[in-house]
Amino acid sequence: MVNFPFFSKSSDNSSLGIDVGTSSLKVVELSGGKEITLENYGEVFMRDFLGQGPVKGAEGSLVYSSKEIAEAIKYLLSETGIKTKRVYFSIPDFVSFFTSFTVPPMEKEEINSAIEFHSKQYIPLPISEVALDWFLEEGDGKEKVKVNLIAVPNEIIDQYREIARLAQIEIISLEGEMFALVRALVRDVEKPTAIIDIGEQSTLLTVAEKGTLKTTHSLEIAGNMLVKQVAKYAEIEYTSAREVVMNYGIEEETVKKAVSSPLTSLFSEVSRVIDAFEKKEGTVIEEVIIAGGFSLLPGVVEFAEEALDKKVIRKSCFKGIVYPEILEEELARISNSHSIAFGVALNGIIKEEK
Repeated sequence: MVNFPFFSKSSDNSSLGIDVGTSSLKVVELSGGKEITLENYGEVFMRDFLGQGPVKGAEGSLVYSSKEIAEAIKYLLSETGIKTKRVYFSIPDFVSFFTSFTVPPMEKEEINSAIEFHSKQYIPLPISEVALDWFLEEGDGKEKVKVNLIAVPNEIIDQYREIARLAQIEIISLEGEMFALVRALVRDVEKPTAIIDIGEQSTLLTVAEKGTLKTTHSLEIAGNMLVKQVAKYAEIEYTSAREVVMNYGIEEETVKKAVSSPLTSLFSEVSRVIDAFEKKEGTVIEEVIIAGGFSLLPGVVEFAEEALDKKVIRKSCFKGIVYPEILEEELARISNSHSIAFGVALNGIIKEEK
């Protein structure tokens, strides 16, 4: 039901990141100082915790209710012994909107109005119903300025506030998971790199360069669809199909036959986006990082390399930080599924240092 280590207390200068996923809830606690230290981590699987099968919320909403998520958070913090109440949350890609566009160079006091005006063309909701956040990629002051914009519906923000109230924690920051992934996996990477995060409900494709997000796309083909394909093909229950998929992956013939078509479609779309980025930016992405819980499927790295004709790797978000040596093997196993929680926790450390 829940994975957690043997840590028993929180540091005074710790930062707690929480990733509310479709199938599980992950937490990572870090502390700063001369070195960044892993203080704690944990995961609770929602289906086991709630005693119910897979569910799916309304489109554009979190899968579970505020009360269910809050209870899972309280349980996980209690079991891990985490005392930190100031929390950095990630927001799933499927409940947010990301876009980029350019505006002419202008004074800083004018940029807010310009961005809000242009946003109306790209956001599929009234501006009054969303919260906007953005960052700029400025050139030499003569060329147009690129705006990277994320919009989150107010009702999603309200739900996170309700979760925090019920769980008796304090929200310090809400951040799109694409930014957390970049910070967790390519914060020190100069060359352009693609990250494919295969989650349960969606796959997030993000391209970053010099530690900065350049573009991101949410793709519908993801783990849940793969499991359903196997369940249908093998005529078994969803739970059994998920176990087969996660344990044997596409190295097992039945799984391979069932999921080859959707996986081929997924990586074909990834390849299209990467090709478009390379042509537009005049660069080449040499390395692709595959992340997310379903990136651990046996054989998926090899499948992706053949489909994309690029080097595909898994990368640990815990590289370069301090943790007990005894956890080396365990952290290597969970890194892919905890990257987002790690990324938002690291955001807290960076903000505190500033």
